[in-house]
Amino acid sequence: MNRIIFRADANSQIGLGHVMRCLALANILGPSVDRYMAIIEPDPAVQSMLEQTGVRVIALTAATADTDLLTLLNEQDQVVLDGYSFDSAYQQTIKARVKRLYFIDDLVDGHQTADVIINHAGNVTPADYDADPDTTFCLGPLYALLRPPFLNPEGFGPTPVDGPYFVSLGGADPANYSLTVVQAIHELDPKQAIRLVLGPLYAHRASIDTLQATLPNLTVLQNLDAGQMVVELRQCSLAITACSTIAYEVCAVNRPLIGILTADNQDRIARFLSDEKLALSVHFPQLLSRMDPSISLKTMLKLAIQSMQFTPEQIEKSLANQRRYFDGRSPDRFRALFH
Repeated sequence: MNRIIFRADANSQIGLGHVMRCLALANILGPSVDRYMAIIEPDPAVQSMLEQTGVRVIALTAATADTDLLTLLNEQDQVVLDGYSFDSAYQQTIKARVKRLYFIDDLVDGHQTADVIINHAGNVTPADYDADPDTTFCLGPLYALLRPPFLNPEGFGPTPVDGPYFVSLGGADPANYSLTVVQAIHELDPKQAIRLVLGPLYAHRASIDTLQATLPNLTVLQNLDAGQMVVELRQCSLAITACSTIAYEVCAVNRPLIGILTADNQDRIARFLSDEKLALSVHFPQLLSRMDPSISLKTMLKLAIQSMQFTPEQIEKSLANQRRYFDGRSPDRFRALFH
């Protein structure tokens, strides 16, 4: 059986995004291939998540990760890299040893030597890249790296009118935007039901538990699988999320979205969501604090939610825009790519 080896890392500093994109692709390709994840000193929760989906974990040691991976490779392997330390020289070293090298990117920075570049951010073109002439590009939401439960060409039904607000700010959320968002919703409407989803690397649970003790309408969930996430999104009337893959998952389920840039590498997706009006609004907290420190993210979120309540036509337009870009057929495109 053919081997596909994914190489990505996850921790409380860099979050879970690199691993989740690889996991989405691994799930799309399915058990017809042997799928491995090479990862430095994985958190037990991350390792369990990978193994539950049929991906075998290769635990690497930080000091020797690069050389250890090279010793595992053979010329029939296909390798998928997702991370910021995999520069052109490293890509070339891997490429020389394997059948095909794929690079999942979101920075569009530096020279790329991979056989295939995957970047599901919108409004990115091959001309934006410095890459080898024979590089294959798989760009934009047509190549959205979404887990299978989010991929339903028939759709997920209409948005509930009085559903809860869904909040998810990524697998780690080191700045604890989760707390700010929940506080903003509660201050605006104390009766509004909130479903907060935390990732396995979230390090601020004590702050949320303290808040939850005073908010009977707040439900806190953690480490949900893809099917459980779909259930949560289907029942929500609004989703407030990081401008990462979770925002694309909201678009795939076709629900009203407010996006928050929680890390610099989300910039292209954030601007795509804003420019193409897939989100009702997109917020850039660090930029906001530099431009006008007197205006907080909490204030901007309150204004965005209030505005949504009085502009139903804006909601319908954003949902229509989401449907244009997310057709549920990216698995077919990826399976053809990895034939």
